[in-house]
Amino acid sequence: MQEKEIHLTAEQLLSRMPSIIENVLLKRDLHERAEIFTGIMTQARELQIEQQIYDIAQKAAKDFNEPELWELPEKFEKEVDSQPFPVSSLPKTLADYLKAICEFVQVNSSMAALPMLSVLSLCLQGKAIVAYPANAHTESINLYTLTIAPPGERKSGVFKELIRPVEEFQRTYNELHRGDIEEYRSKRQFLEHQKQAAMSGKNASLQRVQELTKELCELEQVHELSLICSDTTPEALAAEMFKQGGCMAVMDDEGSVFNVISGIYTGGQCNINLFLKAYDGSPHTIFRRTSDNITLDSPYLTIGIMTQPQLFSQTMSNPQFSGRGLMQRFLFSFPEGRAGSQAYKSENIPLNLQKAYDELITRLLRMPKNPTPVKLVHDKESYNIFHDYHDMLQSKMHSGGMFENMKEYASKHFGKVLKIAGLLHLCEHSPNEPINGQTALNAVTIGLWAENQALSAFNGLEEDVITQNAMYIISRIKTSDKPELSRREIRRLCKAIKEEQKFDELLEFLEDMKYIKQIQNDTNKGRPSIKYIINPFI
Repeated sequence: MQEKEIHLTAEQLLSRMPSIIENVLLKRDLHERAEIFTGIMTQARELQIEQQIYDIAQKAAKDFNEPELWELPEKFEKEVDSQPFPVSSLPKTLADYLKAICEFVQVNSSMAALPMLSVLSLCLQGKAIVAYPANAHTESINLYTLTIAPPGERKSGVFKELIRPVEEFQRTYNELHRGDIEEYRSKRQFLEHQKQAAMSGKNASLQRVQELTKELCELEQVHELSLICSDTTPEALAAEMFKQGGCMAVMDDEGSVFNVISGIYTGGQCNINLFLKAYDGSPHTIFRRTSDNITLDSPYLTIGIMTQPQLFSQTMSNPQFSGRGLMQRFLFSFPEGRAGSQAYKSENIPLNLQKAYDELITRLLRMPKNPTPVKLVHDKESYNIFHDYHDMLQSKMHSGGMFENMKEYASKHFGKVLKIAGLLHLCEHSPNEPINGQTALNAVTIGLWAENQALSAFNGLEEDVITQNAMYIISRIKTSDKPELSRREIRRLCKAIKEEQKFDELLEFLEDMKYIKQIQNDTNKGRPSIKYIINPFI
């Protein structure tokens, strides 16, 4: 419908309908016809003249020897408007660098946002915790993030630029401490050989074994610094976290870790316990048959994954991941694609912005990690802002609210926003300073953006039974590749639905959704058979 026709009365619409439909039928693009006809029928329903308008339209189509007019089928999924990441909510150094990366790699800001927050997380995890503003509870400042984009969207280019100073810091550290690392390895190996010799043979000595065991326990461990891993099993990850003082980051631009933890190497046996515990520093122990058990008193893990939609769908549909709350711990991003519109030439990242970013990341990596993390508190303004946001989130979980069917995600989301506030705070302030109102507001702004992305991530997982069954029927109808089917034919295709009454209710539901249309097929013998025309736009 054109804008000038929106406010027509029922009488005006009926009188003008023949000319309106004639203009519709002049459109050669059938999808465009359907879009316009959908608008016409929507207005007809509002004016309560749906059947009259429909009859006029179909008669005109028949007179012009044109195909029957169809409305576009309604979508089962909720429509979620994509929103740009609020870059201005980041500290200036990070905001400027993120913009520069996006211009250089030619991607949307939402492509780089979560990987950047993940880099902050790996730098600061285990070094600080954030106080809940209104009680004694605390939140760790490590994040789990997942960025989803199709092939060709330059995920690797973004990933490479963001982790570059982390890899340089790790490489420099290991070069400087290579002698200490080799000395520790040699000394430990020597003591272990001596202990083994003291446990057997003519010179076996329990006292000597005890002395060597004590010496091994007191030997100060010096390992290579390892900040990032990608393709790892839970047991290997736990062992590396133990070496690194309980902290590690799983950062990858492919997402292969989800295949690993879903059981690709263990016959389908899913093991996500460490990933659940290390989100908030809960103690975790792995019992091993062939070597010492691994005990992590306060493990902190950062996950920063960039992956393709297919692997994301497989991950979200895994009942172990969503059913046990793993995916509800993540922040999600669905950046708008740029493939196909990227220019041949792009602006290089200015050296001054690159230097400022490198210096910030290096400073955060050098921040000391004490046995007890520093507790970040709030000023009065921050307290009030988080109070309002907390209550807003609670209201969104009520009946009819944004998170009515995503309560588990929403209940964890406030903690995610506190984590973000802690990360942003330490980029610009000392741990001894309270989190101020501006930082709280910036964190909440990012949190509001993340809410919208979460709707896209969980869209379809919370469908009711009717919707699931209706989608099943449509998928089966598509396999027939016929323009019309009898009820008996559709029933034969949909054997998974056992109850006849339920099946008829689903067909009515699909007719209301404009997927099918019932017609009576008159016959000379017996009762007329029921047939359905299939909407060609499904």
